[in-house]
Amino acid sequence: MSIYLVDYENVYIEGLTGLEQLGAEDTLHIFYTQNRCGLTFDLYQKLTHCDAKVQLNEVSVSLKNSDPVKNALDIQLMMFTGYLIGKHQAEHLYIVSKDKDFQLGTEFFQRFIHDDSLDLRIIPTIASSFVKEESAAPEETVLGALEDLAKAHEYPEFIQEVERQLDGGLTGFAAICDQYAKPASAVVLPELPAQQPENEPKFTVQYHNTVRNLLGKSTDEETVDRVCEIISTADTLVDLNNGLARYYRDGERAKSAYHKFKPRFDDLRHLSRVRNKG
Repeated sequence: MSIYLVDYENVYIEGLTGLEQLGAEDTLHIFYTQNRCGLTFDLYQKLTHCDAKVQLNEVSVSLKNSDPVKNALDIQLMMFTGYLIGKHQAEHLYIVSKDKDFQLGTEFFQRFIHDDSLDLRIIPTIASSFVKEESAAPEETVLGALEDLAKAHEYPEFIQEVERQLDGGLTGFAAICDQYAKPASAVVLPELPAQQPENEPKFTVQYHNTVRNLLGKSTDEETVDRVCEIISTADTLVDLNNGLARYYRDGERAKSAYHKFKPRFDDLRHLSRVRNKG
């Protein structure tokens, strides 16, 4: 069962391409305003013959006796999306829009809700939902593989550089791929940093133990060490949250860890730099 939420103000008639492919188990919600509510005879005929349940939702563009609200339709569409997620009435939930602002909602879903039984996606047309997605790894999966490779060589600087580039999106990541896809003879690989003496820990015992106690005394050494590195390289709470999300790849675990470290972030950052050899 699939539910489609159409941002009609954004995609207009073109967004409903593929309408005839919907089945009786599907539901179509069309969100529109009086600013843009045109309908062709052809589309009207398709709607009346559509097997799916069709719901027309005219939404308000302003509060009573006030000026129009920016992104009024988007706000109300996302509110209804959240309601549907909570009700869990479908296996596939599609927002039909070309507005990139909706990506904030899908990213929030992945980070803090992350329900594997629900597929939440933004698509430009209804027909797009029937096109098989290419089996390309998402950015976070690619970054995770790079992190694992870099950790094996104890090369945190490389991880930081990849993360910095990825903040610019796939374009920045493509530039890295292009750089390292050159023939081996043309690539000058950076030198790995000098190995830390085995008898000299990277962080102080106090810092390491503080992080362990906050995580829980039964936490394994690898996790404690990795979280120590994440905190020590995070300049802001946003950096901390993103680092934990990438490491755990589990919205609930990352959220739980973040709230443990947030109140003591400044103190932990100070402790990490007392004898940080990284």
